[in-house]
Amino acid sequence: MKTRLFLLGLTLFTASIVKAQTITKQEKGYFNLTEIGYTGGNHTYEVQVTPTKYDGGTSGAYAFSLRNINGMFLTNQISVGVGLGLENYTDNDSYSTNNNLFQLFLDARYYFKNQNKTFFAYGDAGTGLKIDDNFRKGTMFNLGIGYKFKVAPKTGMTGSLGYSDQTIKGDPLITKNRYYGIAVKVGLLF
Repeated sequence: MKTRLFLLGLTLFTASIVKAQTITKQEKGYFNLTEIGYTGGNHTYEVQVTPTKYDGGTSGAYAFSLRNINGMFLTNQISVGVGLGLENYTDNDSYSTNNNLFQLFLDARYYFKNQNKTFFAYGDAGTGLKIDDNFRKGTMFNLGIGYKFKVAPKTGMTGSLGYSDQTIKGDPLITKNRYYGIAVKVGLLF
């Protein structure tokens, strides 16, 4: 009888330690990350003057973004996901020059520690999808670092700083737009 009580107590004690470690460790399985962001940088463009001649220039630009990433933790420190985003790129010198994009991309993240509060590195690669009639296609990529911390048992916050690069090919006069710069994002992780 004493042996059974001892084993039952040991089992409950071990289970409580495992449960406590699961709660305090990195998320596992499915996750959802919603981010808002701001990118400040440059806009480089090329305009076709004649069939063989291009003219271009560079100006300052900024962008606001709203992104949602759904994915899985492959290990305690590596996650991959698929993201959708809306971005609005606007030139600093003209509020009438802007490009609205719907993005589809892959996201990969590496969390440096298996803890509630940890730094991470991320990379995104994808494409812009058509919203306007004059828009053909475009590629995008983002690289950066960030910090994740828990705000509730199953909810975390993220903050990140990185480099963002978006190319847009249009029709008919502007043949290539490229927006690039430093991106700051804040997110909610479920």
